[in-house]
Amino acid sequence: MKLMPNQHVHKNSIYCTIFDDNYLARALALYESLIKVNATALFAFFCIDSDSVQLLNALKLKRAVVVSHEEFATSELLETKPLRSRGEYCWTCKPVALLHMIRCMPNASWVVYVDTDMMFFSDPDQAFLGLESHYLLAPHRYHADFLEYEKSVGKYNAGYVAARNSSQGKRVMSWWKDRCIQSCSIIPTDTTFADQKYLDQFLELYPFGVSAEHKGLNAAPWNVENFMFSGGIDGVQVDDEPLLLYHFQGLQLFDNGTASLYIGDVQISEVLREHIYQPHLEALLLAYSKIRKIDPGFSKGLGKQRKYLGNIVRRTFKRLTKRANIVPFLQT
Repeated sequence: MKLMPNQHVHKNSIYCTIFDDNYLARALALYESLIKVNATALFAFFCIDSDSVQLLNALKLKRAVVVSHEEFATSELLETKPLRSRGEYCWTCKPVALLHMIRCMPNASWVVYVDTDMMFFSDPDQAFLGLESHYLLAPHRYHADFLEYEKSVGKYNAGYVAARNSSQGKRVMSWWKDRCIQSCSIIPTDTTFADQKYLDQFLELYPFGVSAEHKGLNAAPWNVENFMFSGGIDGVQVDDEPLLLYHFQGLQLFDNGTASLYIGDVQISEVLREHIYQPHLEALLLAYSKIRKIDPGFSKGLGKQRKYLGNIVRRTFKRLTKRANIVPFLQT
């Protein structure tokens, strides 16, 4: 479905993600998780490749819009494409996608970008604050074991960026877009890292936004040790707040029927496995199943476990930790 100016919107927010077919199953699982916890929001799939567009259109998803690369790619964005890796180009697309939604969905109060390797566990609209805020950032909230990364990659995580559909929100996203067009290099400098370190300047340059206070927004391997997680009839709790959105950074899927919960040296705890990671793997399996009803041979996004272990692991301890994070991921 093509986003059109003044298209009727009967909800307050629209969430989007950007991906190619290697992340199609994850994008579909992310969408499904939003539909379960929010009764009104739209979800926009910003597709880099044409195969994803065709598969998603064939699924006929409710409350979803499928945006092809040709629809949202501006001339200045296209000029960067030959000069950047696929990852760097997708990062460059983030503010462009948000501005595209602001332009085409004028009745939506908030537009939100979320990374494809995420899952909603409760209504993320709970994170939005009062009328005085025109954008919302998610701080990394690094645990002490990860704090050293803040200097190189920044205080805020670009896996979640929300903008109010207002002149102020558009102004900030336009500034971010201009910076990303200039550089989205994965090589960190004192002031830049991909699309992400620019976020550190938002509050100073544009003091009409906020850093999210909700503990359950963008929980991730780099901060989970700061909190107590529990699961029950009311869902997953982060200390005394509901888990809204979890970032599965470092999760890898393999073509031999297994998955690695985390690429790094930290072993994922049993409570996280039970209440967060297992539901996510089940959602991913369901996403693959739905896609394969249309394309039976679909296997994008599944890597080689042997390559993963051989190329990344160097020390015995790291190898053992990584193997401890490997769990069944049975393809159907």
